[in-house]
Amino acid sequence: MNSKKATFGAQLVHGLLDAPRRVLLVYVGLTVLMTFPLAWQWRDGLPGGSGDIWQNYWNLWWWKQCLLDGLNPLHTSQLFFPGGADLAFHTHSPFNQVLAMPVNLLFGEAAAYNFCVFFALTLAGFGAYLLVRELTASSSAGFLAGIVFAYFPQTIEQTLEHLNLFSVQFIPLTLYFLLRWSRSMGSLDALAFGACFGLNALCSWHLGLKLAMVVTPWLTWLAWRRRDSWSAFAKGIGAAATLAVLMVLPLLAPMLVTIGDGQDFFLKAPTNRGIDLSYLLTPQFANPLFGEWSQTRYLDRRYQAAGFICYLGFIPVALALLGAVRLGRRCWPWLGLFAFGLTLALGAHLLWNGTLYGSITLPFAVLRDIPFLANLRVANRFLILSSIALAVLVGYGWVAIRARPVWAMPVAAALILVEYSWMPFPIQRIELSPLLAQLAQRPGAVLDIPFHQRNRGVLNMVAQTVHGKPISGGYLASYPPAIQDAIDQESALRQLAGIPEPDAVVEIDRLRAIGFRTIVIHKYRMDSVRDEQLSSIPPEALLERKRAARLGGVPDATIRAIREQLDDALGGAALEDEQMAIYYL
Repeated sequence: MNSKKATFGAQLVHGLLDAPRRVLLVYVGLTVLMTFPLAWQWRDGLPGGSGDIWQNYWNLWWWKQCLLDGLNPLHTSQLFFPGGADLAFHTHSPFNQVLAMPVNLLFGEAAAYNFCVFFALTLAGFGAYLLVRELTASSSAGFLAGIVFAYFPQTIEQTLEHLNLFSVQFIPLTLYFLLRWSRSMGSLDALAFGACFGLNALCSWHLGLKLAMVVTPWLTWLAWRRRDSWSAFAKGIGAAATLAVLMVLPLLAPMLVTIGDGQDFFLKAPTNRGIDLSYLLTPQFANPLFGEWSQTRYLDRRYQAAGFICYLGFIPVALALLGAVRLGRRCWPWLGLFAFGLTLALGAHLLWNGTLYGSITLPFAVLRDIPFLANLRVANRFLILSSIALAVLVGYGWVAIRARPVWAMPVAAALILVEYSWMPFPIQRIELSPLLAQLAQRPGAVLDIPFHQRNRGVLNMVAQTVHGKPISGGYLASYPPAIQDAIDQESALRQLAGIPEPDAVVEIDRLRAIGFRTIVIHKYRMDSVRDEQLSSIPPEALLERKRAARLGGVPDATIRAIREQLDDALGGAALEDEQMAIYYL
């Protein structure tokens, strides 16, 4: 009887995992589970980020306006009024903009962002499943690998902020079709390889460069191996490259023109954001199994920007080591990729348990001197490469287990999911002042105070998605010099940009003359508001504290001084609530 049950169970598992459509549906369910309860609040909630998520929220709104009004998404007059801004080097994630447009049009920006989360994680799992099944001829190995890659803790963490960086789904698919093409030299596989490479770049230029660092040595090795049939290789790689270039060229061309003109404003200063090596086996702070222990670790070492979490997982590491030991040479390329990504993810200098060892210089420091690759300045993001390598090694580790009872695979999958889970997944409600809707009927532009404070001013852009009027600032991935020059040359804006001095003069007549008809004082940007909120949030609520810390930034005395001028000149605010005071010019 037990033998019959085991046989039936094995047939059931194999029947499920050998059917790609069913596997895809399983990943849909797992994505809903691993982001619970996001699916229940997908129209009016967002993952609990605090900075770049709002920039991506604005991006979704802006691309929708461009579609409806026939505008160019690579330039806007809606930000940094009256001059506008060049958005060629802004982070758009064009693939996601197009993918989510129907959802965006029907249900709004929050639903569109959340749809991208569900799509990316689900397809990432499915892509890794296909890749590892192709490598190992084992569907169960592919399924476990898909779990590791799709729900890798750093990838889940990136959903809190970065639309472009959690969209890793085309990395395994590109490698899958490259593998198939390398074996068959078939034209369809070559075109699929090129298409997936192009789509990955359209998700994120950073992901495109990282994937190129993986694909280039693979193609070099393949060219040497196929040296006796060079024409077939050249034909396939030519077709793939042509398709990829045609896909990205409309968005890449404006960037190349700018670079050709000698401009370098898109180059950013290096930042030392490597992972902390001691956190590779430290689960994220809301894990249901280890959270109580790991939360203390994150409190001791202040949780920073998205990408800080670098947990690999005990079960995945154990399986990867088992595969490396038992299967040897089959695992070497993936061990090399894992080590390559991990080494670069450490940053320019070793960071261990919160202590930076500046005397130990690592390979990432060399990257800063290589053209184009210098833009990959945030080191921790190289862990993406390690995550796909780890997923493949987990698959190899699974097939290396000689005797696997039928219950072993579901148990292994459940353990990895528990290790990687973030329960409950952090969500925030979108709560904007109802007064903003009244500005939609006003003529002219809106002057936000404060404005031009880089990422601190991103909520001004969110407000714009409600009132739809041009605003005085904006938070961009890169700032063309013309933006700062325009502010410096206009006294009425220069005095109020950034953190104004208490004696800054509000030149109302001049502001009217250049097109402003409304001034919005963002009261939540007063330091006292931030301090009050922080005092009411417990230390262990790390994400809530991050959101509260982004408030403030302007001394109360400065806001009071500016309001006194406006009150005297305009007779008081036309509209006011707890979040803002609105003055009509």
